[in-house]
Amino acid sequence: MDRKGLTPEQLGKLPQLQFNQLRDRLLTLLASEKANKGQRISFKEFCISLSVFAPEARRDTKLKFAFKAFDVDGDGQLGRSDMLELVRCMTPPGGTPQALKQTVLEAIVDKTLEEADQDGDGALSYDEFLKTVQGSDFHAKLSIDL
Repeated sequence: MDRKGLTPEQLGKLPQLQFNQLRDRLLTLLASEKANKGQRISFKEFCISLSVFAPEARRDTKLKFAFKAFDVDGDGQLGRSDMLELVRCMTPPGGTPQALKQTVLEAIVDKTLEEADQDGDGALSYDEFLKTVQGSDFHAKLSIDL
């Protein structure tokens, strides 16, 4: 195997990713299909994959990436299971004193869907996601200052 390039493990050791709650999901998206097969990614692929986190990257690029990251099952919408996974990642882990009970996690997801799911299909489309984050600086938080 060619020793040039980065492994997904090396990419995951970047300080900006190392302690991110969504680290594994982000690595899956960033490392590319090639790296997900255990192959190394080139420097060019590395730069391209991280370009979405550049402070100058377009807002819509960042929001599309976030939606894709949150869409864990890859079905093109943020369903209840996607959102439960997201809330689990963003809250203290189970088994710790600060962990939220499953019923609380489910209530957070249900309330979010109730407020943001405009067509009542039980999931957020990309357009509904955009309306939910509209007016926030959500996209600005998707930046890595190197």
